[in-house]
Amino acid sequence: MLYKKEIPLLFACFLLASCNISEFKQFKFDSEGYYFTFSQNIPNLLKEKFIFLNGSNVDNNDEKIEVNIIKYDLRTYDIYSGAALRAMEKEIKATISFSVKENTSMHMNHNMNMHHKMNSKSINVTKRFSAIELNPLAENQMIEYMEREIVNDLIDQLILEVNLIDM
Repeated sequence: MLYKKEIPLLFACFLLASCNISEFKQFKFDSEGYYFTFSQNIPNLLKEKFIFLNGSNVDNNDEKIEVNIIKYDLRTYDIYSGAALRAMEKEIKATISFSVKENTSMHMNHNMNMHHKMNSKSINVTKRFSAIELNPLAENQMIEYMEREIVNDLIDQLILEVNLIDM
């Protein structure tokens, strides 16, 4: 009767130990292996972030993998509920579409001609925040802050996707 509490605790310890919990390994972005091109409708904020990320490595683009940012879309939605005349929450949704053009000859393809492989993908990021207690100026500042955060999240996800496609 003394061991009723210790047996489930011991079982939980063995279960957690067998899960093989390890550190999260973050992908490193090799700016030397990629270069970015942009469509005409991409805003300057996004272009500046990518140029800063890529640095000044624009020479020898033939040996690099091209990441073409095709489309960027940012939308703001108001979420109404209850008897209030104002929106209770705001939702900001951003979508980025990109394609990765890589030379398959770079990946040990022993053919003499160069083949190009295209991978297209879209990434979505959605953020919500409460807007009922904010005055209009604070709400505009919060929207600008959320847009910057969304751009950072999109860049992080883009780096992850490009690394996964490159593997």
